[in-house]
Amino acid sequence: MLVSIQTILEEIKKLQDYQEASIQYVQSSYDEQLQNIQETRRKINASLDMIEQKTLNEMKDTLTKLKASSKSDIDKCIGLRNELKQLRDAIQDISDKSKLELSFIANRKCKDKIQQSETFLKENSRQVRVSITFQPNSEIVQYISNQSGLGRIEHRTQTLMVFTGQGKSVLNVTQSNEWFNSNMIAICVLLDGQVLVADWFNKNVRLLDQQYQVVSHCSVTTWPWDMCQVTPSEVAVTVDDHPNTHEVQFITVKNRKLMTGRKLQIQHTIQGIASHQGDLYITSRTSLYKYTMRGKQVSKMYEVNQVVKQVKLIVDYLDMIKNTLIN
Repeated sequence: MLVSIQTILEEIKKLQDYQEASIQYVQSSYDEQLQNIQETRRKINASLDMIEQKTLNEMKDTLTKLKASSKSDIDKCIGLRNELKQLRDAIQDISDKSKLELSFIANRKCKDKIQQSETFLKENSRQVRVSITFQPNSEIVQYISNQSGLGRIEHRTQTLMVFTGQGKSVLNVTQSNEWFNSNMIAICVLLDGQVLVADWFNKNVRLLDQQYQVVSHCSVTTWPWDMCQVTPSEVAVTVDDHPNTHEVQFITVKNRKLMTGRKLQIQHTIQGIASHQGDLYITSRTSLYKYTMRGKQVSKMYEVNQVVKQVKLIVDYLDMIKNTLIN
């Protein structure tokens, strides 16, 4: 009975931990989709701004054409009036001086100009007042008003199953521009099926899709050793090149891209890492430490005996030789 109770307690605790992780995951997906909604709104606003600018440009062109047509008629009126006034004054002057020859010529020109003016007035006899009006595209307004939202809100349920491997497949995730063959030292699988792998030789982390194709990668400070998931879309990677650099590098997965985030500086050699209930558990070669997510050391939980410490010194010496050869 005690064994059964203990087994059930462990299973219930695993389920509780999974549900707590699911809450974090759904919150993370909510925040990500909220940004997508805001980006959709910005795109719609930009499209409306572009349509508005096109409409304004069209109305300005119409105004320019109408004003140009009226200005041409005004210039014609002014020209005809000036010419008729000049002829009138000339005829008046000739009549006063009784110059019959000049009077005949002036009379002839005056008749031509009068006929030209009458034709112009006849062609423009209808006095119209032109105005510009705007007829809104009711289809756009109606379409937007009929929409219930900017898109559909959906949720996907993914059943995760524990299975036993029945074989293996060889996957090539080496990139063409690499000098060394890939040495995948750590792997982490997100809840949505995306896979992250840490490449020790090339000092980077790669994101694989569900078909195990490399879709993104990012460099880390130095050689990575281990990584763990800390949120549904974030992992923590230990990087160490003893005796110089000891860091925990946080990397976020967003829209199938890897983005490097904050770093924690650690004061001792680090290798393994795990996350549990908001804390980090980091190992050196001889000790296990508990840290907060902000990088504060809570305690040293375990340390091996002196014999292993001597072995560690030998391993450190071999690492130094290896690093020298690599550099």
